[in-house]
Formats: sequence, structure tokens, C-alpha cells
Amino acid sequence: MDYDKSVNRFVEIHIMAKSVKALITPEVLKWARERRIRLEIDYAAKKLKIDPERLEAWENGTEQPTISQLKKIAKLYKTHISVFYLPEPPTGFQSLIDYRVLSESSDINEEQTYKLNANIIEAFERREMLIDFYKLLEESPPQVKLKVSEEEDPVRVAQKITEFLEFDRTQLQQANDPYAALTFWKQTIEAKGILVCHTSVNTHLSVELKTVRGFCIAHRPFPVIVLNSKDSPYGRIFTIIHELVHIAIRKSIIQNTGFSRIEDPALNETEVFCNQVAAEVLVPENELLEVVKLQMLKKELSRISKHFHVSSEVIMRRLSTLGRIPPQYYETYRKFQQEKYKGKSKPSGGVRPYHNRLLNTSGEYFARTAFTAYYEDKITISELSSAFSNCDTKHLSKIESAIFA
Repeated sequence: MDYDKSVNRFVEIHIMAKSVKALITPEVLKWARERRIRLEIDYAAKKLKIDPERLEAWENGTEQPTISQLKKIAKLYKTHISVFYLPEPPTGFQSLIDYRVLSESSDINEEQTYKLNANIIEAFERREMLIDFYKLLEESPPQVKLKVSEEEDPVRVAQKITEFLEFDRTQLQQANDPYAALTFWKQTIEAKGILVCHTSVNTHLSVELKTVRGFCIAHRPFPVIVLNSKDSPYGRIFTIIHELVHIAIRKSIIQNTGFSRIEDPALNETEVFCNQVAAEVLVPENELLEVVKLQMLKKELSRISKHFHVSSEVIMRRLSTLGRIPPQYYETYRKFQQEKYKGKSKPSGGVRPYHNRLLNTSGEYFARTAFTAYYEDKITISELSSAFSNCDTKHLSKIESAIFA
């Protein structure tokens, strides 16, 4: 009998917990959906499995969600549950400028938009976490003084960026495959206090290339570049430099255009400028004209591509832009390549181990700083695990070996 009473009491408490109202601030609830995660009310309600009218009532304060419902909201909105109890909406979170080029036939849906915004929030939170680590370690963040203007000549801006990075092209040429070249660029840029990450390690937040190739948060300290892990290594290399130019001009943006649209007049002027600079950084005109032999172009193309560690399409585009081959040569080549690879998925390098994906998502700079904070007893093992997408602690030793071996 006592046992039955205990069970009944447990069920009663459980039901009460589910029905307890969350006394949150309605304006903050609305802000989190509209400004933070940027969801339409119908889509948010659908994901929460409620009617839009109920969500609207929660947002205007005529009704209140239960604690249980608030937990679901917090998970969907990628927002800590405590934020909803603030007296007014926070002012620190800023949306990124959207420079994506979407065709009329684009089928980018609300689900993809949600995943993209969730990735942006993760990047903002990772940057804030890195700043907190530096405070705990009582160290000053590195100063990223790189600054240029869109009014400057793209070639001169490319020179400034090259000087800022202080990299050795001979080391780049020694990279034995595209992934080694990608690692070279990531490490070179992170050495300057710029965090280079990949899209979320969580597969349910995977973003398609047509939705985004990359984005950047240009804030100081610790600007952030985020790459789409579904892109090819060479595609990611171009995106890294493109986003670095955005950081130099102090514009936080989202973009989904690749190197094939370097000077496309349909693009925003800022995007054209960033593409031109990125092309000059990756494939300097003077060096290109030294190594290319036009009469042997067809045979030489693969060698030249490997020399600069960019795709052959980038080389052809550069030669066309520089007036060294007729534009129709490039267009013919591009159409041939598109037909050649139509229906084929880009090589991904195989399924990488989970700890490598965690490291890619966070970025090596972030990972080193997080482990340093742990070694100096500034954070616990649980907090270290939380820094890596709340991974199981068993993955931490493998991440540690990958960055410190």
C-alpha cells in the first residue's frame, strides 16, 4: 500500500512539474524567435508541435508556456533557458549581412534556414566562450589589426593581406594534397588570432552548399570564419580567403557563391571585390604568368593547379580575367567540367572520425585554448566537454592527441 502511495505521489509530482507555468518575459520569447534564430512563427510552432495561435499568445503574454514547453523552446531556439527570464531582450546579438545569391528556382527551405541560423548562433557562442577562456587565463586576446577599404585597389589589398599573414608560399607548394593545403591555410590564419571553424558536428544541423558555403563574424577580438564541411577542400580554401577579406573590411556576412563567380556582375559589389582580392591572394597575377605556358595550357593545367593549390577552374578564370585567354575559352571549359561532374557528388575524403569532426567544428585555436584552460584548472572536465558540443568525455583524449601530438 505504501508502495502504491509512493508511485502515485511520484506521478502526481511529475504531472505538476509538467504543468508549472514558466514566468518568462514575452518580449524576450519573441526576440529569441525573430531576432536570434530568425524563424517564422508558423515554422517554429510546427517544430514545437503546437498551434501558431498558442505560440503567439505566449509571445504577447496572454498565456504562458509550461517549464517543459520552455525547455523545448530553448532547445529549438538555441538559447539558454535563463535568457527567457531577462526583463528585456538582450542587445548584444547582431544578425549577419546576407550576401547569398539565391535563384528563383532555389529550393532552400525553412529547415535549411533554421539549420544555418543555428550554426551562426553556435559560432557566436564559441567566440564568446573563447573570450571567456582568455579572461580565465588572465591573458590579452591577440589584436587583429588588418583593415582595408573597398575603395582600394584589389591587388594592393591582396598584398596587404599577404603581408599580414606572413606566410611562405614555398611551404604551401609542399602540401602533398588538397587537405594538407587546407590545413596550411587554416593554421596560417588562426596564427593571427582569427578562429577558423566548420559547420556543426551535429548531423541534424548539417547545411547544404546551396544554402551557404561560409560566413564570418568580423567582431574583434577573435573574428570567426566558418566553412561548410560539405565543400571540397579547394572550395573551402577560396571561402577562407574570401571571408578573410570581409573581416578586413569589417563586415560580418553570409555567402554561398564560389570561385566560379569571381567577377559576376550579378553579385553585390562587396562580393565582387572580395572575390577579386581572394583570387589575387591565392593566384597572384605575376606568379601565374611566370608559371603558365599558354601553348601548353591543356597539358600544364593540372601542374599549375597543384602549384597554387586551387582548382583548375580557378586558374582558367584567372587567365580569362587577366585577358590571357578569350572569355569563351573559360566558358567552354567550365561547361565541360559541369557536364563531366554532373550527378556526381564531390569527394568528401571519406567519413572522418568523430573526434576529428569535433576538432574541425571548433577550430584548432579554440581547442588549444580550451585545453590550456583545463590544464590550468580554470575549467572542469565537464566544462571542457561542453566546449566541444557537449561531447562524451571519451573523445577528449583523442582531440588532445590530435592537437598536441
